[in-house]
Parts: sequence; structure tokens; C-alpha cells
Amino acid sequence: MQNVENVIISCAGLGSRLKMNMPKCLIKIGNKTIIEMQLELLKNVPNIRIVVGFKETEVIDFIKKIRNDVIFVRNPDYATTSNSYSIYLATKDLKAPYVIIDGDLIIKKDSFDNFLSKCKNKNLVGFTKAKTEDAVFVKIDENNTIQWFSRELKTEYEWCSIAYLYNIKISNNQDYVFKELEKKLPLEGIEMDCFEIDTPTDYMLAVKNISTLI
Repeated sequence: MQNVENVIISCAGLGSRLKMNMPKCLIKIGNKTIIEMQLELLKNVPNIRIVVGFKETEVIDFIKKIRNDVIFVRNPDYATTSNSYSIYLATKDLKAPYVIIDGDLIIKKDSFDNFLSKCKNKNLVGFTKAKTEDAVFVKIDENNTIQWFSRELKTEYEWCSIAYLYNIKISNNQDYVFKELEKKLPLEGIEMDCFEIDTPTDYMLAVKNISTLI
């Protein structure tokens, strides 16, 4: 039985730190784009909403060739807002629980499948080994419960922009998602095997390790 019925993917941002002048979801790692890899992981999820903004026509046209039942949500203010606002736009009318994923994330299949299997009647927040240049670090206890987020205090793990939100609504404050999650701490966490691509260094690290993720 499928535990997750709704997934929101944030693909609206400029991705300016990566300096490729293209939506990060359309970047190829190996022989597939990030969004192709994500949609393969989500093939059994019935309801997918993808937030678009920067070069939205390119993103929409590409995705429609892969999956034609996706609902696209426009964020016309993508240049001045964060992914939190994108998620707000996609979920403001959604009453059911949902998974959020950033469109610049490569996730190992068995890790994601394990995450989905644990999305049952509770909030669940993903974390991964700290490795990105601009990490939001998390402090976890012996039970994998997330105690805090921090950009300054370094730990072994970082927030990886994946979460199952069972009874948490993202508000219209245009802040970052982890700032919204902070209001509900402590939260149950789960370790994920994934790579987020925000900078050229992150991109090269993902390219180097793609064979371990597919």
C-alpha cells in the first residue's frame, strides 16, 4: 500500500550559486537530469505538484514528456522568494499530508523507499551526512530526533530538504523551510543517502559519487 499520496517538488529558483543559468532540476548528472531521477523515484505516487518559476516553460515542457499528470504551480516571485514560499503556494489548498523535495536533490532509491515506508501518521524530516558548501546543520539525539538547525554550529549531519509533513503547514512568510520546521522541534528524523546541488563544488561532488546513487 502506498503511504504517500502527495509530493511537492520545488523547482522555481534561479540557482544563481551554481552559475549554470538553468533550472537546477534540468541539470544532468550522469546521463539523466535531476528531475528525471526524482520522477522515477515517485512513479507510484499519484499526486505530484511541481513549483516552477525561473525558465518555467523549459521545465514544464521537459517534465510533460516524462509524466503528463503533474500539476504545475507558478511562483511568479521566484527571484525574490525562497522555496518556503513555493511550498506555501503549492499546498495552501491541500488538506492531506505531503512530502516536500527540493528540485536540486539526488536521492538513492533504497534510501528514499525506506523514507516513504516510514511516512505514517507523523512528521518525518530527512537529514544526511554533512557535505554541501552551504549546509544547514542539524543536531540529532540517539533516537534520530532533530533538536535544532543551525548555519553556524557545525555537526556531522545536515538538513537535506526532504520531509513528510503530516500536520505542519508552511506559512506565507517567505522564509526558509527549516525555519518553519524549527517552530515544531523536536521532530523525528531519518538519515538519507543523497546529494544536494547548490554550488559548483556540490555539483562536482555529485558527479563523482553518482555511481553510488543509481
